[in-house]
Amino acid sequence: MFGRRFVVIVVLAVALFTNACGLAPEDEAPAGPPPNVIIVMVDTLRADHMGLYGYDRRTTPFIRKFASESLVFAHARSQSACTFPSVNSLLTSRYPAIFNRQEKGQLGIPDDIPAIAEILKANGYQTVAVSASPIVRATPSKYNPTGGFEKGFDAFIEGCVWRHGGCVNQNVFEQLENISEPFFLYIHYMEPHGYYAPPPNYKKQFAGEYDGHEFIRKGNPNPIAKMLYRDGPKVEITDRDMQHLVDLYDDEIRFFDGVFRRLIGRLQEKELFDNTMYVITGDHGEMFMEHGQIKHCRGVWNTVTHVPLVLRIPGVEGGRRLPQAVQNLDIVPTLLDYLEIDTSTFGFEGNSLRPLIEGLDKKRRYAFANQGFYRSADDGRFHLIFENSTQEMTLFDMRSDPLEQNDLYDPEHPEVGRLREMLDLWLTNTGQLASLDEDLAAAKAKEEELRALGYLQ
Repeated sequence: MFGRRFVVIVVLAVALFTNACGLAPEDEAPAGPPPNVIIVMVDTLRADHMGLYGYDRRTTPFIRKFASESLVFAHARSQSACTFPSVNSLLTSRYPAIFNRQEKGQLGIPDDIPAIAEILKANGYQTVAVSASPIVRATPSKYNPTGGFEKGFDAFIEGCVWRHGGCVNQNVFEQLENISEPFFLYIHYMEPHGYYAPPPNYKKQFAGEYDGHEFIRKGNPNPIAKMLYRDGPKVEITDRDMQHLVDLYDDEIRFFDGVFRRLIGRLQEKELFDNTMYVITGDHGEMFMEHGQIKHCRGVWNTVTHVPLVLRIPGVEGGRRLPQAVQNLDIVPTLLDYLEIDTSTFGFEGNSLRPLIEGLDKKRRYAFANQGFYRSADDGRFHLIFENSTQEMTLFDMRSDPLEQNDLYDPEHPEVGRLREMLDLWLTNTGQLASLDEDLAAAKAKEEELRALGYLQ
């Protein structure tokens, strides 16, 4: 309608105005500060007890809302069923075997293995950890005689050991008052680790009246563990007893949901929320006799290694659910990839999930885990587990049997050959196949150390 002459005049006018302001037309607006990074570690949180993973109880209403605007990975697996070495693996993107080989008493991160905190610190980040874990510590504790997790952190706050999330939040809030951007914040909460006992002022949503064992009423699974694993006194346990433990466990998750809501609220108040990358995950899950086992640190079934994984990355479209098999040790490569930090020299064994997130990776993915005598491989649907002491294998279809109660293993099963090949390839590529007996002995020795310290039954 206006003709080509008018268009040319407008373009020339814009160019003249831009140059008058001292900007060339091709100049881009100055980049903002790099995003902050927050990893929220929820100790002992199994994915299938959260609403966003299909649980029928409203244990995580706020996290579900948060996740609705984030990336949710439906099949994330921790690399171990125990805090040590699961957290080591996450922070360094290395499989557990290398940590089990450390000298007696050493549970921290070895000096020669790069960890995310030191990588980010070298790239200008202030690095802070707030941990309530008796294992993930900078200084010695009853359960970790040498500490050793402070690698790369400017500050490691550990005064809330075994205490509830309110204590952890208070320490985080104090750090936020003077923190400099960009920052990396690792927060380790102990809900819903046993005892399953929300604070007295918390109104329970799921656990009702209970008339039975006093230790069950207190949410203490240890007498059952002692009976199963250490020839402890025999205790008669009914379905009602076990359900009460589950109810209390779910109440701890619901309590944490409120803790997380308050954390996000404070970040919003401090205007730190938007320019921050978030990770929500767990170090392992928990068993309630699904495999004749209680607690964790045994086996690699879904109940103990299927953990939540929620990522929120500025500028990346959220509200999506990704069905592929992923691993906790993929987290650090993914974060550094989005921060444009070169990872080629760090020896990571995980892979960035960025190609998957951006729709560029269409190939089948696999996740691996090991604990004690157990090794496993899964592709997001089928889960193959190898038990070395008996040389037995089991196969589960996680889609139809998420609690893995129906063993489908048959050498002729069409999925067995493929998963066995991937398991062997993983063991070979990570050096585990050549030293499998040595690695198994080292893993069992570490378990005995934790048992001697009282952390394991």
